[in-house]
Amino acid sequence: MVSAKSPPVNKSGSHLDYKHPLDFLFYARNITIVGATPKPNFGVGMFISAFRHSSYTNPIYLVNPKYAGKIEEIKGFPLYAYVSDIPEKELDYLICSIKAQFVPDLIQECVENKVKYVCVFSSGFGELLSTEGQKTQRRVQEIIEGAQTRIIGPNCLGALCPKTGVTFNPVYSKVSGNIAFVSQSGGIATTLIEIQEQYSLYYSKGLSFGNQIDLNCLEMLQYYGQDPDTDVIGMYLESLGTADGNAFFKQMREVAKRKPVVIWKGGQTKVGARAAASHTGAMAGSLNIWKNAVLQAGGTFVMNSQEFWNTLHLFSRLIPNHRLPRGKKVGLIVAGGGASVEMTDTFSSLGFEIPEFSADLQEKIQEIFPTVNTSVRNPIDTGATGFIIDTVIKSLKLMDKADLDILVFFSPMNWLTQMERQGIPGHTMSVARSLGRLNEKLVKPFIIICPILEMSEFNAAKSLEFKKTLWKKQVPHFETIRDAATALIQAYHYKTKACVDT
Repeated sequence: MVSAKSPPVNKSGSHLDYKHPLDFLFYARNITIVGATPKPNFGVGMFISAFRHSSYTNPIYLVNPKYAGKIEEIKGFPLYAYVSDIPEKELDYLICSIKAQFVPDLIQECVENKVKYVCVFSSGFGELLSTEGQKTQRRVQEIIEGAQTRIIGPNCLGALCPKTGVTFNPVYSKVSGNIAFVSQSGGIATTLIEIQEQYSLYYSKGLSFGNQIDLNCLEMLQYYGQDPDTDVIGMYLESLGTADGNAFFKQMREVAKRKPVVIWKGGQTKVGARAAASHTGAMAGSLNIWKNAVLQAGGTFVMNSQEFWNTLHLFSRLIPNHRLPRGKKVGLIVAGGGASVEMTDTFSSLGFEIPEFSADLQEKIQEIFPTVNTSVRNPIDTGATGFIIDTVIKSLKLMDKADLDILVFFSPMNWLTQMERQGIPGHTMSVARSLGRLNEKLVKPFIIICPILEMSEFNAAKSLEFKKTLWKKQVPHFETIRDAATALIQAYHYKTKACVDT
């Protein structure tokens, strides 16, 4: 039976009441890292560094018989020779960073000591497409058959949970969000963490699970589907791993009724499939078969990283407020004729409608703006008046009452910061707060497109501040017109095809 709310958390960040087996992974009561060394090391050193900088406060143990007995600790964490030497009755989460040929013996030790989850960071298994690699992978699978120990990977980075400080990356944001992800690629999992602030992607949970020889995408979809901290699910997959395809898409159909499931399939071409096979040992299926199966199950299918980041971001902001677009009629407001033309072309090319405003609405909006160098037909071209945020807000309030489904405001960052350069300190953040307050009053989904046209340290810093404020106020933001339009059409299709009430 799954808990209907987040399990209680004690002062150290671990669960007092575990309702699902995977809670022991994301809310681990202890963590063990095997292969630890006092020497600088990219692999195991990355994990040790990550936990030194994380908010995780439960016990962390290191294991390496080469150094145990010679030194007592590494980077402040106690060191033991073997897993069986650790003074814990139950070990929840173990990270393995040793050579592939030694992994089966370690897994045997983990099974004997009833370690719940083992993340095998090591590579050298099925992804090698060699007899030796396949043999080692099968040996690991044989050892865990019927055991309580579950394998994550191999060839992966493991779990992320900002709420508890479980992580694999030193630069992860400690801010918890409502997006949960899985990734067969460690590089993409790392990117998801490292672009968090740029794209306002904040996570409830995440998992890099490599070759998926045991714990697989079906189990993770089931878990995320019932997780009360997760509103949006993102999956980068190169294969289904050990999951049954029919069961996976059946589960997606159930989960998608409650929350979006965004699938990015790696290995879309013949050469891409070859790369996926050498990356995670994946046997990639036809792109069309994958795409059709995802869409028929109510999922959202994206083609590349940019679509993945942007679609996850949009869903994460619209879902909590039940603001998915109910139609395709878009109201646009922008300072600049050229940008208004590009916006109209881009949104129209993706199937959106840009209806001309009624005479009554045009008359009301025209009262806000001067008649020279402006247009109020849709898009609204504010001219220079667009620098005065009150005029934009008044227009958006009127548009919110009109026969429209989506409201879009375009304003490059350098247009906002220009006012600060002219002697109005704090103008950019004042605009962000005003737009955030406006969003709380609007009925229709409202998004902002705010590219950085003039790249400078000042604009970059202001942009980051601006985005953080918008994120807190549930306002989606994008850096390009096409990014915004592409994500919005995905949200519209999800709303209309997945039978969701949000």
